[in-house]
Amino acid sequence: MNQLHALADTLQDLSRWNAFRLRLFFEGIVVGIAGGFTIGSFIWALDESSEIRRHIFSTYIEPALSNGDVIPFCAWLIFAVFLAYIVYRLCIHETLAMGGGIPQVKGELLGYFHMRWLPVLYVKFSAVVLGILGGLSIGREAPAVQIGAAVAKGISRILKRVPLEEKYLITSGSSAGLAAAFSAPLAGTVFALEEMNQSFSSALLLPSMASAVSATIVTRYVFGQEGIFIFPHMPATTHLLILPLILAGAICGPLGVFYNYGLTHVGRFYNAIHLKGVFPRLLFAFILGAFVCLALPQITEGGDGLVNSIVDKHPTLSMLLVLFAGKYLFTVLSTGSGIPGGFLVPMFSIGALVGAIESNIFISLGIIDPMYGTNIITAAMAAFVTASMRSPITSVLLILELTGDFSHLTALVLTAAIAYVTSALVGGKPIYGQLLAISLKNRKQPAKETRTILEIPICPGSYLSGKKIEDIHWPACCTLIDVRQNEQAHIPQPDLVLKPGMHLYVYALPKDGTKLLHLGRS
Repeated sequence: MNQLHALADTLQDLSRWNAFRLRLFFEGIVVGIAGGFTIGSFIWALDESSEIRRHIFSTYIEPALSNGDVIPFCAWLIFAVFLAYIVYRLCIHETLAMGGGIPQVKGELLGYFHMRWLPVLYVKFSAVVLGILGGLSIGREAPAVQIGAAVAKGISRILKRVPLEEKYLITSGSSAGLAAAFSAPLAGTVFALEEMNQSFSSALLLPSMASAVSATIVTRYVFGQEGIFIFPHMPATTHLLILPLILAGAICGPLGVFYNYGLTHVGRFYNAIHLKGVFPRLLFAFILGAFVCLALPQITEGGDGLVNSIVDKHPTLSMLLVLFAGKYLFTVLSTGSGIPGGFLVPMFSIGALVGAIESNIFISLGIIDPMYGTNIITAAMAAFVTASMRSPITSVLLILELTGDFSHLTALVLTAAIAYVTSALVGGKPIYGQLLAISLKNRKQPAKETRTILEIPICPGSYLSGKKIEDIHWPACCTLIDVRQNEQAHIPQPDLVLKPGMHLYVYALPKDGTKLLHLGRS
């Protein structure tokens, strides 16, 4: 679509604000339904591939090895090489499908990336299923987010929507993806606003909410998908848990930063062992996965089964430490290989292990009753995810919806807040922002950057708040095309004073998007 034509259509949509938002709402429902069926099929395929691998190991490979026969395991190693090659071919066919998927969607919303929605859709779907079949430590949530975004972009292209409306639909698709992956519509909605767009405008809220709810209904009632974690009823939080909860948050803060460090610096390890191409790294990860499936199968896949077993079987302290170290290293090595797959579910499992280790120590010392162990585990999960993602609202809501128990809101907020602060004290940054920055640094810059329309919310105390438009040092090639506050539109005249609660619509280069968002927030 011609840029000037698209800009004119966008201005026309903004001038009919109420009709535009209503259209977004109904389009969000369409995105949610389509995304729900796609992601429901995706999760079903993941479960089937997991069952196939477990059946092969339990029925053929493990009994054969116990009898001294290594042929079945050697055959699996050959199969792992084949899997690595297939995933490699898929990855080079569509490079934007590599990795988790959330940084790529963020880059799409900022205008850095322009993903081909159909190749991303089938490459992501296929490669993650093959990764789970190979036993790698990857999760379903980030791929589901990118799959939902790809479905939304496909619908936008079919309907021939303008770029701004397409961004709103992609955001709603990411909301549907997370909601469907976790059966958590509220967390999916907030995730799209807090993490993907960092804006709570009504234009984003309506389609994101509609999409998240629609996708959850489809996955629940068509595919029978439920929450991935199974927690028993937890007792009410007492004053005796305040110190353990604060300690859990204080520990998870630095550990979350350490987790991010591993994810962003694992390339150094691969370079040190002279694995610098995509295929050698994938081959290493799949071969390693074969041995992990034998030695420590609990740390394969995302980790939802690991979390449920921790809560149900109460492993020993020494076993918890082994699982923690193994899950951390295997997750870092799996994701560092470039395999399409997420690390949010592994992040939850590592947080659960941290909480289980702490509760085990407190219980053995007689400080807390064993019945409170699950309380600390769930709080540590929220804290660890908060420290890594720097999105406390999404983290807390995910735990609340996954456990189905909202009576522990205060305990989760306390622990997440402590983790947020302690991670900031040690220099923690949002993991998806770091990965996006790495992707932009490593990619080949296009010959010509095209301008995109960005929505910039103005927060209280920000640089933009209280200033006239003419007094602001705007980036070059930046044009303010509209200003809105609630239902009211303001003509962007030079003497207009910007106020908190306003939303600016700016026509700018993608490279200036982060700077403009920062001006509106601080």
